[in-house]
Amino acid sequence: MIKTLPFEHNCPTTKLSICKMASQGWIADKIGDWVKKNPGVGAKDAKGKLEDEFNIKLKYNKAWYGMKVALDQIHGSYENCFPLLFNWKAEIEHKCPGSIVEIELLKNGDKYHFNIMFVAFKPCIDGFLAGCRPYVGVDSTALYGKFKGQLASATAVDGHNWLYYVAFAVFDSETGENWKWFMKQLHRAIGSPPGLVISSDACKGLETAIDLVFPNCENRECMRHLYANFMKKFHGKVYTYNLYPVARPFSHRKFMHHMKKIQDANPAAIEYLDIHHNRLWYRCGFGEASKVDYLTNNISESFNKQIKDFKGLNVLNLFDKIREIITEKFYIRGQVSKQLKGRILPHVIKQLNALSKTIGRNKILWTIEHEAEVTLLDLKFIKRHIVNLKDRTCTCRVWQVSGKPCMHALAFICSINGAEIQTYVDDYYSVDKFKAACAGNIPSMTDKSQWIQVDLGVKVHPPLQQTVAGRPRVQRIRGWLEPGRKIVKCKRCGEPGHMQKTCKVPNPEYMAVDDDIPIEDPSTPTNKRKKCGETTATTDGDATDDEVLINLIRKRARTTPQKPKAPEKVNAPAKKKTPVKIAAVEEKTKKKTPVKKATTQQKTKKKTPVKKVASQEKAKKKTSKGKKVKKNVPFAPVIPPPPPPPPEGQPTNGAKRSLLYWLGG
Repeated sequence: MIKTLPFEHNCPTTKLSICKMASQGWIADKIGDWVKKNPGVGAKDAKGKLEDEFNIKLKYNKAWYGMKVALDQIHGSYENCFPLLFNWKAEIEHKCPGSIVEIELLKNGDKYHFNIMFVAFKPCIDGFLAGCRPYVGVDSTALYGKFKGQLASATAVDGHNWLYYVAFAVFDSETGENWKWFMKQLHRAIGSPPGLVISSDACKGLETAIDLVFPNCENRECMRHLYANFMKKFHGKVYTYNLYPVARPFSHRKFMHHMKKIQDANPAAIEYLDIHHNRLWYRCGFGEASKVDYLTNNISESFNKQIKDFKGLNVLNLFDKIREIITEKFYIRGQVSKQLKGRILPHVIKQLNALSKTIGRNKILWTIEHEAEVTLLDLKFIKRHIVNLKDRTCTCRVWQVSGKPCMHALAFICSINGAEIQTYVDDYYSVDKFKAACAGNIPSMTDKSQWIQVDLGVKVHPPLQQTVAGRPRVQRIRGWLEPGRKIVKCKRCGEPGHMQKTCKVPNPEYMAVDDDIPIEDPSTPTNKRKKCGETTATTDGDATDDEVLINLIRKRARTTPQKPKAPEKVNAPAKKKTPVKIAAVEEKTKKKTPVKKATTQQKTKKKTPVKKVASQEKAKKKTSKGKKVKKNVPFAPVIPPPPPPPPEGQPTNGAKRSLLYWLGG
């Protein structure tokens, strides 16, 4: 055994080469505690941490496999987590009776695979029904772990406008059957409280499921997603300046004002909204029972943001992390509720007091004891509204929809000696409602080794998934309106959001001359593949098919005189209809005509007098009077006539109505 080396060591450093002694087990041992504290880190972060700490070089794949070993040691393997879901269910039902935990398996031959799972805790259900406004936001987000499924959620808001957790589920994809199953379980949990509102962002199959399971609820659509989809189809300042102002006002008059501008610009935009976005997305149609005036589904996006770092975990660990978040929130809000006093929540009173200080000159005309005409004189547009304190109504409809007094109501209330603002705030913002929402608590749970053991008699296998080629995507694809994404601009129409290949505006160089001869735009893509011996002709740099060129030659033979002359075609401006076609025919004729004919044509140039051209133009004018001549105009969609004026009566608020109904169609 060699203990000392007496020779001089002159070898170069080895820290600049790839380290081969760092195994997967060594990497998992070094980053185990670090991964526990930082669940959202990836293999790239682990590689950088090890290289900086130990001054070595690692391959990315070795860091990835080492991190996988560390995650399996912490959370367990992917295959073994699905049978443990039934133990987690039994433990939840034992610790928190009344909770709903449903798991369905899919039988494939002799094997049983995990399919779908739904969870709704009993304190969340009771708190929503007792203390929250009847408003539920439904959405789903993609999971990027080994299970490439969807995490669906149903969330609400309390009196503080804080995010409230109602239910959540996991399924493989956003299909109509999965959404229908989820909505049935949600209906089993919360039922159909009066004035229920369900807001969504138009997920696939979700709207149909809501109509089937909750036929009497008010179904709203997220304005943010509607705007993004609308701007892909229609571009222009008239839509940018009027689409959001259509949704914001509470009154029907302002809604009609901005909607008329969009209709005058393009009636097809109204038809598109009526067909593809027929849910409630404008405030003037909102009901007055939920006391929520949100235009977007941001409460669901807030939930997705909270669990963003946990979407790569196994289903068992993901559900347990969500349970930990809900448990912590319930405890904190319970401690906050113990310190609250009075009737209305302090932040609501503070907000209304600050709003009342912005009211300037006003005019109040009393009509009866609890009713008056209120006019705010310091606004740009002076308008008069009727405020009724007994019924808690104002003709601007802000008070009825939101549940908080508007500026007109605050001006009337502050003008009365001894009147308090909190008397006229809705009970959904009261301290008692907030305490009822967070009255329950999620009980504590032990680790999975101490849970109740459930024997199903069969082995639960991982879910069946369709493998996709390529590396799994972690970051979602950003919309073209979102910041951080490159906006593609069309070279033909100049509008953003699409390329020239997919542009629907017809190319002005390829315009139809007659209806009986179809002329195709060669710049538009076709699904037909060219045969081996097929040839093409080029005109001005654009490729055309032989069939199209033949049609052009035939059409030119119909419309031109019997003996076409080259100088007359060049000099006569009336025949410059399709420059591309003429160029194509001239190239054909140049190839066919010999040199001798060209000399005869030059002779005829000198012989033809100018008067003969004028006589031909007069003859053309005479024939054009008796026969209709079709002009070269680009294709344009048929615009329907404007609808008749709107009726006197208005539809009931909260009901799903067609936009054409509001506009009088």
